[in-house]
Amino acid sequence: MSTTTAHKATPDPGSGPCLLCGALAGPTLEHIIPQTLWKRFGIDPNREDLAQFWTTLCDAHNQATSALHMRPDMMSLIETGAPVTRKTLDHLGDWAVWVTLLFALERGSGVLGAEASRELLLRRFSTGHGGTPKGVRVYAARVAEYVGPADPPRVPYALALHGDSRVYLDALRRPSGFSIQTGPINASESIGIGKVVLLVVGRTYPSGPDHDDRLDRAAAQVGLERIRPLGAALPALNPARISMTDVSKVFTVIPFGADMSLMPERIRALPSL
Repeated sequence: MSTTTAHKATPDPGSGPCLLCGALAGPTLEHIIPQTLWKRFGIDPNREDLAQFWTTLCDAHNQATSALHMRPDMMSLIETGAPVTRKTLDHLGDWAVWVTLLFALERGSGVLGAEASRELLLRRFSTGHGGTPKGVRVYAARVAEYVGPADPPRVPYALALHGDSRVYLDALRRPSGFSIQTGPINASESIGIGKVVLLVVGRTYPSGPDHDDRLDRAAAQVGLERIRPLGAALPALNPARISMTDVSKVFTVIPFGADMSLMPERIRALPSL
């Protein structure tokens, strides 16, 4: 699984304030990757080397987020690669978004950034009415075999994401410039577990009228198909040889050395990029 090992928000998972609401009462240990899934692979979910997947939630939010994992057909899809149905793919895309937002809040960076992630998570798991964040796309592959990265390395595609402070906007909120700095926004977040690889891509500013189609084609270069939003026809998701390195690096927010074709036109035209 693609991870960052250091906790930023929760140095001692299972104690302290709730990651979502900050409540101190009734802290519980939350397994962001659910215990039921680890157990399907014969793995003890409380192993210390899995602590990077833990956080603290109050009891109310622990109960609310647990609904994400109560989808046995989706869990079977992750474990075995089947069944591939509209329902399981819809659940898988939904699960991928909310899990990566929890990781973003825990680690301080993600496709939406920590504060935007908290706002969306609270709306979903405090009120039950929050939908999937607008413009976020999820790609997936069924894995026949995990392989090493392409040689020579693939050139990543640079993206301009909503909410990224590196993207300058004009008075009409259109991308007009770019600043090179370290920021809390990542172009994408990848998960590889069992027979499934997932890539969650943040909401991007368009590069042209066929921007979304070209995003899909870029993801397809590393073996991925779009599952959120789902199209009229289900993706085939034929088992494939997948490189997690290539999946995790197919998109970037750093333009240097990257393919700029998916960046907004005015940013592509900047002489310094």
